[in-house]
Order: sequence, then C-alpha cells, then structure tokens
Amino acid sequence: MNTKYGLVCVSKILQQEDASNSFVGITRKAYAELASEKGDQEARKKLKDEILHNLNLTVRIIDFCRDSNIDHYRLNTSIFGILSDPSFDLSVHDLPQKNEIFEAIKEIGRTSITKGVSLSLQPDKFCKLIDEDDGLVEKSIKELNFYSWFLDEIGAQENISAPIHLHLNSQPDKQDHDAYCDFADRFYENFKQLDPGAQKRLVLKNADHGVWSAFNLFKYLHVYCYEEHDFGFPLAYNNLFDVLNPSRIDNDVVEQQINVGAFHETWHGVVPVFTWTESKSPEQPRALANELSAHIPDFGYQIKWEVDVSDKDIAILKLFTDEGPSRISEEALRKITRGRYQK
Repeated sequence: MNTKYGLVCVSKILQQEDASNSFVGITRKAYAELASEKGDQEARKKLKDEILHNLNLTVRIIDFCRDSNIDHYRLNTSIFGILSDPSFDLSVHDLPQKNEIFEAIKEIGRTSITKGVSLSLQPDKFCKLIDEDDGLVEKSIKELNFYSWFLDEIGAQENISAPIHLHLNSQPDKQDHDAYCDFADRFYENFKQLDPGAQKRLVLKNADHGVWSAFNLFKYLHVYCYEEHDFGFPLAYNNLFDVLNPSRIDNDVVEQQINVGAFHETWHGVVPVFTWTESKSPEQPRALANELSAHIPDFGYQIKWEVDVSDKDIAILKLFTDEGPSRISEEALRKITRGRYQK
C-alpha cells in the first residue's frame, strides 16, 4: 500500500487508558521557584524526572504505533521542556543521573528501528530562519541544532529519512520575483549557519497563507536555490494548506496531484513525510477536524502521511476498520485497541 499513516505527537488512546501517558513539563517560573525554595539540585532533579518520563512515554507510543499498524510518529518537541529553549542556561549534561536520560534516548532509537516506525520533528511557528529580530533567528538556529542533536543521539540517519519539518513563518518585503529571490538567498545564507546534521534533515512546508504556496515554495526554495546555490530544499506537502493557499500558474489553480508529485520528487528516493488534515468546518477553516472524513487518497507514490486531526490515533484507527471512517464508536474502538495492545 502506498499510503502510510503517521501519528502526531500524542496518543489519545494511551491517555484514555492511563492519564499518566501524557507529556509533562515544568515552566521556567515554577523551576525558578523550586530552585529558590529547595535549591538548584532539587529543581534539576525535578526537570530530569520529567524528561525521563517523557522519553519513556515516547517509547511506549512507538510500541503502540507498531502494534496498531501506524508506520510513522512525529516526536513531541515538548519532551525536553524548558531544556530545549536556547535561552535557558542548562543542558542535559547539567542534570543529575544524566546517564539515565541518554539510555532512554537510545531506547527510542532501538525501538524505532526494531519496530519499523520512522520519526520526524516539527518546531513551532516561532522558529524562524528569517526575521527582523536577529536574536530570534539565532535562537531558532540553536533550537534546530538541538533537535538535530536529539535525532543524532537516537541513532537516526543524518538525512531526511528523519526530517525536521519547518514552515518558513516569514514573508518577503514585496510580492515580486526579485523580492522572492532575495528572500531565498537570505534564507539559504542563514540555513548554512546550521550544524551539518540539521542542514541535512531540514525540510520546508507550504504555508496556509501568504506567498509560500506549494508552487512558490517549489519555484523559489527548490528550483531557484538549486540553480543559484546548487542546493534545492526538500519540501513537505500539507493538503489543507494547499486548499487555503492554492497554487496558481497563469491564474489557473494547480491540481493537488501535481503539487504532491512535485514535492515527492524533491526527496530524491527517500519516502517523504507529508501532512494530511481537514478543517473543522467552512466557518473555521483553520481549526482541525476531529477526524478524517475519508481515507487519504493514493497519489501513486509511497508517502507517509502525518494525520493532523484532533482525535489523533483514535481517528487513524477508525480509518483501519472495515466499516470505514466514522463508522465505529469510540467506546468500541477503545476496547479493540486495549485488547490488541495488551496482547
């Protein structure tokens, strides 16, 4: 089957089984208060325990994915909490019993490999390689390097088989060819400041508004950059964003099949990781639906689709039933899943 399904960040089914199957994280304010009241070591131990919980939960989710025939998992960027913030002056090496953390990280890699569940990461919208605030760009570079370090520690290959997806999150000053080219040049210059591993894993996604429709992203960040810098960025497709921000050539809307095919080719033989989602309603086009209304189409390519809907794995497992999407109750699904997972 060409269409593979991927889970995004959290398992709602595991959370329903046990509330402790949720990612945790202490805030900077709470950390500072704990350090003030009970000392730095106690605060660091609290942070270490939470990170270890999140890492172990990640292993459980990957196990669950394999048992549920889910082939891909987008790692939760909240695993390390405030430790992944470059402005927080602490690293993994500063935590007590850090060897436990490194062993748990390696277990994620072992589980991913043995269970055949591929992994990816996606920072939030505040991660930008172009911005008027140079400090934000510097922080974003450090953040992307941190995620690449994490994938290195997991044992992931140093290429886009373990991608770091990034929305550009910035717009050119003007909407014309020269401005788009200038933007692409600046983006490439900042991209080269990333660590080599982060450069090799970075994949760009089309946006739900603004200039960076699927076609413009392909034209300027892939084709133009290849012609000018001998490097065309690999691209990840989001179907809903393509609907909200359609591609046009000579005022004609580009068909979805063409954008999917063009983006697929930018991965050069690696099975791409794209995103499939639906709107909650026409009145709320950017709010996520609870589940998909139908199976993801087979575009004729092998693709791993991260299913980005509110019901997460509940929605994916509904797609796997003989009755089809939305035909099985959540209660019945939980019973089926519980039995399968425990077995």
